[in-house]
Amino acid sequence: MTHTYLRSQRPAVNHLADGLRRYAQGTCGELAAVELLIVHRFWLTRADFRSQFIERDVAPDVRADVLAWVKWDRAAAALACGRLVCSAGEAAVLQVAAALATGGAFSASALSSLDRENFARVLTATVQASGHSAAQVVIR
Repeated sequence: MTHTYLRSQRPAVNHLADGLRRYAQGTCGELAAVELLIVHRFWLTRADFRSQFIERDVAPDVRADVLAWVKWDRAAAALACGRLVCSAGEAAVLQVAAALATGGAFSASALSSLDRENFARVLTATVQASGHSAAQVVIR
């Protein structure tokens, strides 16, 4: 069986990213998780992910989300039970992001499914979640 999902237009994702950042401001783990999803670019472009796992507070006179937040526990549970079709690397990014946002754990074996670029993104997010917001991991 082939699964499909709809991708959104770039401006909608940019507005969503702004709303997610505003909501997570002041919480290192959640902000690092949000930044990981934003730079990874996969999950936030999926209409099914946005409709099921992101809540929004939208100002009626503004086109952008004022605040937006991820329902991390629900997203992680859906991923674990196979309701979110994705690659192993995409799953690993969401697992790590959910763990950073909620203070939970993720399996170290998830890291083995990441390519070099996403491994660096995950390491960067992990360092940022510990309070080093300006950190950027580069793998050479």
